[in-house]
Amino acid sequence: MMGIVKINILVAIVMFLLSLAIFQKLIKHRPLKNIVQRHHRQLDKRYTDALSASNRWLQFYYHQREISQIIPQILYYLEANPALETIDDAIAYIDNQTANSETYQNNLNAFRNYVKQFNTILLSTADEQGQPSSRQISFVTLNDVPNIWYFGTDPEAPKVSELDLGRAAIYTLPTSEGLRITSNRLKVYRTQYSFSDVAAAYQAQVPGYMESLSKAEKEREIIFAIELESARIDSRLQNKEITFIK
Repeated sequence: MMGIVKINILVAIVMFLLSLAIFQKLIKHRPLKNIVQRHHRQLDKRYTDALSASNRWLQFYYHQREISQIIPQILYYLEANPALETIDDAIAYIDNQTANSETYQNNLNAFRNYVKQFNTILLSTADEQGQPSSRQISFVTLNDVPNIWYFGTDPEAPKVSELDLGRAAIYTLPTSEGLRITSNRLKVYRTQYSFSDVAAAYQAQVPGYMESLSKAEKEREIIFAIELESARIDSRLQNKEITFIK
């Protein structure tokens, strides 16, 4: 009897593992994939208000910088290191430590994955009189560098003169999970690239963009770069800022 019980238990375990493996395979395909996505949307709808309300309390600004992520570190270093006398001293010390730490690399890798979810941004600029304007543009990244975004434009476009002034800010439209990237600490400048240099990236990262331009338009395009010095990542569950090391 004991042998039969052991065999039954073993069979049950094997059947459970097989069922789990099959379920994991099926969940990536319809119709189970649609069922899971619908369930996620229902959860989002049910808890969005609560998450958004609680999320507001995750932000704490000091000298126009959001420091909620490093408040525990600030308090620790002010108490543990007598050489740090002010909050500014502690923040500068933390920034210097982070610049060469594994934490920065982890943040950079996470940001790289965030950027892959976007291929358009709202780019805001201002003219010489300070009059602002915004437009939606498609961008690409090159060589897996996540904080330099490239985009092409007609050299006769009105925004070119504004871009040359370097006054700009960017905002990505939120994903279905509420993820968005924003920054007003950046550089905008012309590059030496021609459109052919970024064509492969556009083909891979912005479906349909290549087909929307004529051959003459592609030859005329000039390529600008947006180099993010820092970027803010916001979603329903997180608020953080990454400063990029040159």
